[in-house]
Amino acid sequence: MVAGCRGALVWLVRDVLDGMLRAGDDRLRWLLPAGIVTLFAVQGVARAGRTWLTRKAAITAEASLRQRLFAHLLTRSPARLGADGVGDRLSRLSHDAGKVRTAMGAAVTVLQRPLSALVLLIAAAFMAPRLFGWSLVGLPVVVSVVVWTGRRTRASSLEHARSLGRMETLARDALVGLRSIQVSNGQREVAEGFSNANQAQVRAALHTTRYRVVGPPLVELAGAVGVAAVIALGAVHVESGELSPGGLVAFLVALGLLNEPLKGFAVAHALWSDARGALERVFEELDARDPSSERPDAVDLQEGPVTITLRGLRVDRGRGPILDCVDLTLRPGEVVLLRGANGSGKSTLVDVIAGFCAYEGSVEWNGTEAQSLRLASRRGRLALVDQRPWLGVGSLLDSVRLGTTAGRAEGLAALEAVGLGPTSRLMKGLSAGPDTLVGDSGEALSGGETQRIALARARVRDAPLLLLDEPAAHLDPDGARALYASLRGLAAGRTVLIVSHLDSAREIADRVLTLADGRVVETQARAAS
Repeated sequence: MVAGCRGALVWLVRDVLDGMLRAGDDRLRWLLPAGIVTLFAVQGVARAGRTWLTRKAAITAEASLRQRLFAHLLTRSPARLGADGVGDRLSRLSHDAGKVRTAMGAAVTVLQRPLSALVLLIAAAFMAPRLFGWSLVGLPVVVSVVVWTGRRTRASSLEHARSLGRMETLARDALVGLRSIQVSNGQREVAEGFSNANQAQVRAALHTTRYRVVGPPLVELAGAVGVAAVIALGAVHVESGELSPGGLVAFLVALGLLNEPLKGFAVAHALWSDARGALERVFEELDARDPSSERPDAVDLQEGPVTITLRGLRVDRGRGPILDCVDLTLRPGEVVLLRGANGSGKSTLVDVIAGFCAYEGSVEWNGTEAQSLRLASRRGRLALVDQRPWLGVGSLLDSVRLGTTAGRAEGLAALEAVGLGPTSRLMKGLSAGPDTLVGDSGEALSGGETQRIALARARVRDAPLLLLDEPAAHLDPDGARALYASLRGLAAGRTVLIVSHLDSAREIADRVLTLADGRVVETQARAAS
């Protein structure tokens, strides 16, 4: 509709002007302004509709792409994601994914502007074929400018997106480690590092902007060359009678209207190239696939107790073997305590069972190799209490019920079982009790309180396999002893592996294993109570 209105305006100008000059009919003088107003009104409605539909589609596409990217990031290996850079991935999620809106707007413009230009070119060529040829002298310049600025914009946009990712990585890491920075008086040093990254992204942004703004003026200049040639030649054609005055005016109107689509095409192409640079990073991440820990024909793990058997287990994360030829069996109803020096591989062994890292050898669940079982199925049968539990940004009760269908009563019962009932000091101090927001942007909790919440989460899951990696690391001796005592009842009928260096953990262990040099070198029976 927009393109048709522009073409109709050119014909209207020619026919009305020529009619006025030939017939001398004063009534025609009102036809031209009325026709122009009508055409621009129709064009305005069409433009508004196009803009609304385009932006609605773009906003929806942006949300869809961002959701798809976030869902993909949730499937990545934590170790691999950390190595790639969490801050950089957050930049792709927040900044780069948003460029799909720019890309869609630019794509619609890239399609619509040439259509308008085509209609105007057809009208101009029909009215004055010879002048039309001269008006195209600047077209090669227009094409070369659009192509050149597009390529440069795309390259600088990609560098801008990368620099934003580096800047976000620095900011995120600094805020997470704010205590260490402040106690070391390292604010200035960290701020200087951020400033360097910030200036790098400013330079990249300015490069992108430079190539985006240089295109339209060059397109205008090329159009001016064509118009100048047409004016000089058009006067000669009018004097010779080859072209009517109305035809010349209409031809010039067509060229004037043509300037906007050509300029718009240059701008849209630059925007499209800018968006492509950022979206390349989004699709690069979507194409990333971590090595799968399950086979294509993997099946679900059957219900019931879980026995874990490790045979010849070896793990090497690029700095030599962390675990080497580990043989171990974890049985239902048995609490196994794993001890060892820092860096001996205790947490790595937990990661292997939980499906967080690749390994050599064999890991069997109830006699079936782990890779023959679906990862989601395996994780559905285990509960993990990590060294640094994550609470999320919801309520305390939401954190406890994470990933389960447990009701409120079950969540409260689990909190009661780990010493966080209604009369506990924590619950009395929270503004909304178990419905208080915790974690990031919520009320701060101590390390010990956080681990108790994670333990309550494990109780709610009611999984047959329980993995606890330093669950009492932030508790005092009495608190640790009480926590491990509460675990004895939870362990009944379950397969339990505890990683801990505390002596209080020995009191509930059926077996005590020690890891040294990547191997299980000592086994002790449960100490007498």
